Amino acid sequence: MDERKIELLAPAGNIDSFKAAVNAGADAIYMGLGKHNARVMAKNFTLQDYIECLNYAHVRGVKVYLTLNTLVQDEEIQDAIEMLISLYEYGLDAVILQDIGLASLIHKVLPELHMHASTQMSAYSLEQVKFLEKLGFKRVVLARELTLDEIKYITSNTDVEIEAFIHGALCVSLSGQCLMSLAIGTRSANRGACAQPCRMKYSLHTANKQVEPSTYILSKKDIYGLDILKDIVDSGIVSLKIEGRNKIPEYVALVISMYRKYLDRYLKEGKTDIDLKDEKDIIQIFNRSGKSHGYLKGIQYKNSITTLTPKNTGIYLGEVLEQKGKLVKVKLEENIGLHDGIEIYSDNNVSSTIVTCIKDESQKLINSKVEKGSIVYLGDIKESVKAKDKIFKTSSYELNNNIQTRFLQKSIRKRELVLNVTIKKDAPVTLSTIINNEMYTYNTNIVPEDAINKEITLEDLYTVFSKTQDSGIKFEKVVGFVQKGLFLRVSQLNEIRRNFVSKIESKFYITNDVTDARKELKKQMELKDFKKGTKKALKNVLSIYIYNKEAKYDIDFERKYNEKVDRIDFQANDYIKNEEDIFHKYSRYNLGINISNFVLKNLDRYIVGNLERLLQKGLKTIILGSFRYIELVLELKKKYDFTLVADYSFNITNSYSAMFFKKLGFDIIVPSFDTSNEQINLMDRYVEIELIEDYITVMTSRYCILGSFVANRKKDEPCSAPCTKAKYYLLDSYKEKYDIVCNNVDCTMRIIKKHKLDKNNLNRGITSIRNNIV
Repeated sequence: MDERKIELLAPAGNIDSFKAAVNAGADAIYMGLGKHNARVMAKNFTLQDYIECLNYAHVRGVKVYLTLNTLVQDEEIQDAIEMLISLYEYGLDAVILQDIGLASLIHKVLPELHMHASTQMSAYSLEQVKFLEKLGFKRVVLARELTLDEIKYITSNTDVEIEAFIHGALCVSLSGQCLMSLAIGTRSANRGACAQPCRMKYSLHTANKQVEPSTYILSKKDIYGLDILKDIVDSGIVSLKIEGRNKIPEYVALVISMYRKYLDRYLKEGKTDIDLKDEKDIIQIFNRSGKSHGYLKGIQYKNSITTLTPKNTGIYLGEVLEQKGKLVKVKLEENIGLHDGIEIYSDNNVSSTIVTCIKDESQKLINSKVEKGSIVYLGDIKESVKAKDKIFKTSSYELNNNIQTRFLQKSIRKRELVLNVTIKKDAPVTLSTIINNEMYTYNTNIVPEDAINKEITLEDLYTVFSKTQDSGIKFEKVVGFVQKGLFLRVSQLNEIRRNFVSKIESKFYITNDVTDARKELKKQMELKDFKKGTKKALKNVLSIYIYNKEAKYDIDFERKYNEKVDRIDFQANDYIKNEEDIFHKYSRYNLGINISNFVLKNLDRYIVGNLERLLQKGLKTIILGSFRYIELVLELKKKYDFTLVADYSFNITNSYSAMFFKKLGFDIIVPSFDTSNEQINLMDRYVEIELIEDYITVMTSRYCILGSFVANRKKDEPCSAPCTKAKYYLLDSYKEKYDIVCNNVDCTMRIIKKHKLDKNNLNRGITSIRNNIV
């Protein structure tokens, strides 16, 4: 028996999914409330719903984590923390956070509440985990781009709890670093309203030709971790996270029940085999184009992408043999039944329908379940399809019914207790049980009568007290003393049971005193000691950030921009091959190094080994994009005079976050692109601000389009580096252009989009405007 305590963490976007997760065996559930979470499209919960769910979960031994994992603006912070205080009062177990300013406030207001760093904080390294630990985080949800080997290195070198996604949707961009939805519309992924542009079609181009026709080139397959569960557990992860707050309750119930079954089987028996039917069911309930391990077992390329469709494909049913009217003929690769959902893919069209008619090969009506291998006609297909079109069974009526019967129609998760009863003549009935290692005794006001025909027995009591229905309590046995010759009416026994169960359940409710928290919140809302003071604001300056060192830079910057160029920034990977050229050509400028939001081992080794030398050589500015290098850079700041800039990838959206970085030692703050001009003006009262014009990175990814679709790279194979030979870009269906910029030092990819800075109503005191050019 393996004694490791591994948490199975379930999603819930509504009450039905919450109860499904509890019944299916989740150890903990993460749920949002209101607008301050990364799934505002989910139904979520009212405050009273949430409190009732807390009580429901705690009675059954399940924890609840609030997803407060979005960026918040100044005017929203107090409301968000007041909501959190209200939930903590009723026993909230932890809060999942993205916003660093909000997190710093919560740690002061509610120091006993466990904070979990959301995957939206883009933590991919041991150094980031350790930095977050110092800020008060008890758990870190790692970036989904990490392999199990990389995860194991982190878990082996920290005592912080590590949580990771092991099943469900996978974003193509590093979580917390996707601005694409915001850039092409108004829906911000970092504010919980992602429009999922990665699930749209794009074509791939060079300057002269189309390389790949319009397809779902950015749509990643879901993570499927069931068949590598042993490796996941052995990596040291303490919480196995299932994605799916927008999924239906049936999905939550089935997926959680499967992982519960096989996690227990491995920990208790050491077994790792998976039943074929279980695997088929979990694929049937939802998947995108088949199984994938995401990044867990290594970097995947083209075969990690759902080029057919970004939606659920379920299980392959067969191909169209012919169409007759509204019926299609198919040789079944899978069982089919009435009310199952199917989709037929025909060129660029998808026909979706529910099976309302099944006929055999002679077109005799069957209308019952048909086994795989049979040739049948299915209807009602309203669109025209053609022979060899692929058919997928996207939902199973039988499977969904079974899930509903097992997990959704009643409370089956119970806390098992032993009931001790004392029934004596002329004395009130007394009940007791052990709760949290302490004896709890309940004295009723019901006195037994003398028996006339039938006397009460322990067996009678067990029959009555086993009927706890929708409560979270189950009496596994009834013991105690029952004096002979006494009688209790059934109505009395039912009343005793109901009252006792209610009392027991309330003993598992958790309440916390929040008086001090409310006082501290009021205190923390004051910002008086963080003013910029009377220091004169710096004049506007222009900064050029050049993405591609292979480009021609012999241009007259001053004449092109009609302003004085104050600073030129190069990406950190540009310095590896072009350091001498950079310092020689641009020595008259304030030179900066941009250390981005996602740096892997080769570039990391260069930065750690050479940053001090670059400062000695004359580097004047460091633009930092992640927590990975904060401690390194702050130590160097004690020895060297340089400007330290917190880049927009830190997602600084409010004054509290801005002041957090200022207090650390940053000189200039680049606000998140989720920040309004009004909010920028407010932040400008406390910190020096730099804004971005021209190009911005809208996606950062470990998946490389060019390696996948140009080099046709396979797992563990070297890349032919097409990114060094030509410039590539994507076009969406509206002919919007997105440049692709790759870092071939570590094979990471960025999607770049033109951005126009809105200068309306901005303060004159903005420190600098940075022009990013490609």
